[in-house]
Amino acid sequence: MHLTDAKLLPARLAGTGARRLAALAPLLPLLLSAGCATQGAVPKGNVVWPLPPDKPRIRYLGSFATPEHLPRSGGRAFLDALLPRATARIQSPTGLALSPDERRLYVACAPAGRVVMVDLGAGTMELVAVGQQAKPQQPFGVAVDAQDNVYVSDKATNAIFVVSPQGDVVRRFGSEVLQGPMSLALDRRRQLLYVVNGAFTLANEHRVEVFSLAGQHLRTIGKRGSAPGEFNFPTQLAVSAEGDLYVADMLNFRIQAFNPEGTLQEVTGQIGAGEPGTFDKIKGMAFDTFGNLYVVDSLHGVQIFNAQRQPLLVFGGGGFMKVPNAIVIDSKNQIFVADYGQNGIHRFVLINTSATDSQGDPAPAAPAVPQPN
Repeated sequence: MHLTDAKLLPARLAGTGARRLAALAPLLPLLLSAGCATQGAVPKGNVVWPLPPDKPRIRYLGSFATPEHLPRSGGRAFLDALLPRATARIQSPTGLALSPDERRLYVACAPAGRVVMVDLGAGTMELVAVGQQAKPQQPFGVAVDAQDNVYVSDKATNAIFVVSPQGDVVRRFGSEVLQGPMSLALDRRRQLLYVVNGAFTLANEHRVEVFSLAGQHLRTIGKRGSAPGEFNFPTQLAVSAEGDLYVADMLNFRIQAFNPEGTLQEVTGQIGAGEPGTFDKIKGMAFDTFGNLYVVDSLHGVQIFNAQRQPLLVFGGGGFMKVPNAIVIDSKNQIFVADYGQNGIHRFVLINTSATDSQGDPAPAAPAVPQPN
């Protein structure tokens, strides 16, 4: 799987970063919510990465936007035909989360004002919090705790909504702190909820807020800027198996990692146009069972990095996906990628891969991480 012998990537921006950022400034609203959408998720046949004669590592399994795109038993299809129900279509997805048993995939669709629950086993889709008097109006991010409660960030009301496993909104919190909350990440072991906050205009503070699952605000990580530990339009979040928080720092063209107390641990990346180890428009992140980091660049597909942050593979680029953003990976290394531009979810799987395949050259001694002022 090791496609390049690139060493650890520099933490600082390339010299062209500031000039490129200035050119992007007028397009920021488009960059954040991204692009023109097409209808439905179109199957693309049997596709693998890398191409032969190299050993395939990623296989495309299919795409879905409505229940008709999901595998279903004959009995389920018969019941749906006999008792038709309103279709819970996925439209312009912005956030993904899996239930603890990985049977259900939750999809936040901010422009459509809905959260869709996809039952992967039954092949059905349902809307979350339907019929509730107070419910999210613009649900951007979604997360699920160990008790199957669903946390939804609502940009319209500046709050986090908590939905019970029965589908009832049981509480909301954060309105005294949040301003346009977006992506979420939840650390089930430490009972922490991370929220991208205030990162939707040039004028706002760009930061990550940390809450307990009971809704208590615990601390703030970062502020607007380009120094280590600061953010410029952060987009998505991920929590590693060790409990470190990873932040996609989009217009600083890098990924930053913090420990659960908020101390900066790692800065990785530089500006580029899809070359391995460089970023153009960072979105979602996730980890597979081998500890490899998957990073979505909505203009260039998905990059995979090993634990030493050496680039291993790029897949799904070249127009295969339109505007990919959020990503989640299950314990069987099935990979779900939300595609804002195609109004659907793409499903892939990691194949022909063991833990040793992710090992690169011996890592040099880790440099000291520069700390924010």
